[in-house]
Amino acid sequence: MTNHVDGLLKFIESYLGSEGMKVFQVLLDSDKELSYSDIIARTDLDEQTVRRVLYELNDLGLVVYRRVQSPEDGRFVYYWFVNSYGLNQVLLNRKRMTLEKLKARLDHEMRTVFFLCLNDGIRMSFDEAIESDFKCPKCSSLLVQEDRNPYIDSLKRLVDKLSREIEDERKSVST
Repeated sequence: MTNHVDGLLKFIESYLGSEGMKVFQVLLDSDKELSYSDIIARTDLDEQTVRRVLYELNDLGLVVYRRVQSPEDGRFVYYWFVNSYGLNQVLLNRKRMTLEKLKARLDHEMRTVFFLCLNDGIRMSFDEAIESDFKCPKCSSLLVQEDRNPYIDSLKRLVDKLSREIEDERKSVST
């Protein structure tokens, strides 16, 4: 499970920045639901940042809240917690989206012939290369056809690995 949490934290950091990771980590480490003020105190982030991050985490399905009306002043207080029930489903959906993107990339790589400039590392499709007379637009050296086999093989391995992970997780969620 630690591996999944680390991957999830990296995703949150890339998507929402370090503030998002801080807020999620505080909720993850808490053994109870937390209010805005609890989260602000534990993260040293301003109220606006905490609210924005919580709403974005909620949109992703990673956190949920419970709304309670205060008996003193009638205002609503929101208590936030990690959506542990839906977390596996959220992660599984993210993996599925990644798999679809990898499959599309693999399809594109398999259908397209690429040419490279060995000096500048510029990579061009056949159509782009023909427009430039198979010369690098930067240094004018001759372009060479790329050996895509290692790249395609690597993409195939990633697609296969992710497909197996998704299938294994789908089976474990349904049992």
